[in-house]
Amino acid sequence: MVKVENKTQFNRVINGVMVKRGLNDLLQKDFNKVKKALADPLIKPLVADGQLVIEDVQQSTKTTPATNVSTSAPIETPDVANMNVADATNAIRTISDKSVLAALLKSETTSANRKGVVDVIKAKLK
Repeated sequence: MVKVENKTQFNRVINGVMVKRGLNDLLQKDFNKVKKALADPLIKPLVADGQLVIEDVQQSTKTTPATNVSTSAPIETPDVANMNVADATNAIRTISDKSVLAALLKSETTSANRKGVVDVIKAKLK
């Protein structure tokens, strides 16, 4: 499985594969289609600017030989405190981990307490 993060404000169809805003998990066959389109002059600048981030999960996941436990790099939580309301709500919509959402809710209610951001976090926690 391959993770493709679309940081643009639009859903994109790349070589017949829908890449929605936020984080997308693509099967290998879909990723192969996207990979063929990476040389396209319309897609290449998105990758170069970091607006389209591709991460091969099979390469980043490693197995510890003694315990046979799979470990991967921790997911970075977006810094919503330093974002405007629109960007913060878009970033929150991409988070699915309830513990991260609860921590964001706690920090948002104790500091800026922006109603729009708090409402989006509470909606995601339901």
